[in-house]
Amino acid sequence: MPTVAVPPERRIDELLLERWDRHPEHPALVSGDTVVTTGELRDRVLLAAAALRARGVGPGDIVAVYHERSVEFVVALLGAVFAGAAHAAFDVHEPPRRTLAAFEDCAPRAVLAGAAFRSRFAEVPDLLVLTDEEYADEEYAVEGYADEEDRAHHPERDPFPVARSVVAPAVVLYTSGSTGRPKASLISHRALVSRLRALQGTHRMDERDRIIHHTACTFDMYLSEVYWPLLAGAAVVLAEPGRQRDADHLAELIRDHGVTTFYCVVSLLDLFLLTRDPAERLDGLRQVLTGGEPLPPELVKRFHARSTATLTNLYGPSECTIHCTAWVCPRDPDLDTVFIGTAVADTELWILDGAGVPVADGEPGELYIGGAGLALGYLNRPELTAERFVTLPALDPEGRLYRSGDLVRAHPDGALEFLGRVDRQVKIRGVRLEPGEIEATALRCPGVRQAAVVAYGSGSAKQLAAYVVPDGDGAAEGLPASVREVLRTWLPHSMVPATVEVIGELPLTTNGKLDRLLLEERALKRAAEAARPGPRPGPRPDPGAAGEVAEDPGALVSRVWCEVLGVAEVGPDEDFFDLGGDSFKVVAVVEALRERLDADIPLAALLTEPTLAEFTAELRRILGGRTARDV
Repeated sequence: MPTVAVPPERRIDELLLERWDRHPEHPALVSGDTVVTTGELRDRVLLAAAALRARGVGPGDIVAVYHERSVEFVVALLGAVFAGAAHAAFDVHEPPRRTLAAFEDCAPRAVLAGAAFRSRFAEVPDLLVLTDEEYADEEYAVEGYADEEDRAHHPERDPFPVARSVVAPAVVLYTSGSTGRPKASLISHRALVSRLRALQGTHRMDERDRIIHHTACTFDMYLSEVYWPLLAGAAVVLAEPGRQRDADHLAELIRDHGVTTFYCVVSLLDLFLLTRDPAERLDGLRQVLTGGEPLPPELVKRFHARSTATLTNLYGPSECTIHCTAWVCPRDPDLDTVFIGTAVADTELWILDGAGVPVADGEPGELYIGGAGLALGYLNRPELTAERFVTLPALDPEGRLYRSGDLVRAHPDGALEFLGRVDRQVKIRGVRLEPGEIEATALRCPGVRQAAVVAYGSGSAKQLAAYVVPDGDGAAEGLPASVREVLRTWLPHSMVPATVEVIGELPLTTNGKLDRLLLEERALKRAAEAARPGPRPGPRPDPGAAGEVAEDPGALVSRVWCEVLGVAEVGPDEDFFDLGGDSFKVVAVVEALRERLDADIPLAALLTEPTLAEFTAELRRILGGRTARDV
């Protein structure tokens, strides 16, 4: 199902510079009360690029970006690209060991980092770490040209002194790897520009629009939140660091800054609607884009009931740069199937069987993706690149296709229906994970002989469960805690299983393979058992009744956590998310405490202070010394 289009032949840095020079007075970035104009952004980006070039960075290099979400983060991304290099952005909240392992893989020529994080790289030999403060006062020839005559007389002002290619990498994006080693997709300027033009072609933005940048830099949609609006002349509203899943904060940004375009993964959209007052309308938004996981029809209907904005379901692995299909959800009260849509511009799609032959109309098969948006391959992984990026001359004599591993089916109107995966890869709240990487990391823990990780549940309730077999008799005591500590040391929070269970041996099928279905059923059974309601608190006593006892918030918080998480007790240093908590359970806890304490408790309180002791201390601060009366 190919689409015909002329491949874009412009680099993203050239296009951005043209846009900025056209209207330097327009707002580009909004961060709290700070507004950065396009002219100011241009000057800061060119300064960063000049600082990198002065230190030998250029085409073919990789620059690591290590900032909190901020104006400086955006400047660093763009500065790397304007220097001719590709940027690899890393989440400062991920375990440093994982980041340093990625550094060994991508060998960045330089790191643009926040000053507070410089010490994390102190022991890495020969690594150039540069903070924005360190080059802000340096002088470089970064002015542009007034005209062609000026260009001839002042070649030193050229922001692009070296010839550059549209097929050169612009972005290096790491995702989970099945072997325990994260893999990095190389995204070219051509691919990035192609996808941004596709978005602009179907969901146009201009200088009147604003979009929130809240997506973590480990998820490729952050590229659209930064590059798309800047290229279209719209402004980027930056969410505060650590509050990307704080629905209250996002709602404030939408309201206070006139946000018109909003992207969020499906589970965050669900959470966002769940936390808003049912009477609250979201008509200020003009268009909402979602994706990353299956979109339930019921959620589409709930959104349409609350907003006049369009809702578009996007699909696409990072190897295909942001998205490769799109479907605008109809306002249909009888909607029963949500599609991932049809191919976007510069994209071709094929549905093939196991032999690489196109399936009959309406039959399921694996989706193969081609076109200008395809990544160049995986960094330093030629075998994996050859396995996933294939050439099928019978279908496309001159191009490559990416084997998505996704099962789809085409309907008569051409829209694709997502049916599931053909491999073990899973998505938890929009994050693509390889259980194999988690298993390989669990084996780092002393005392673990075997490990298996499965996903159980569905939709926003999907979670991970880990099973470990101890090495030797008597080694099981304390092993779950040890495994969890190792996983937290090496993996981001999204990859740490909700439960870790010790078992005597891993179950096998009759063919001698790991019986993952049996483990999934076991995890579901344990989750159901844990969710059985225990004794509920009694009715609220009359405030004037005799014998009413004031209670410190700590006891109340502990009790509410146990109710929501389905556990018997919680220790002061235990992490809410390690105990199986997620964004939806955050809402349940906060709503319960708001009702029982009659207090305005922000969702961010639990998101940023996730241990029992930390959250209780924050709650005491919010209450201002009040005590709680349990209900």
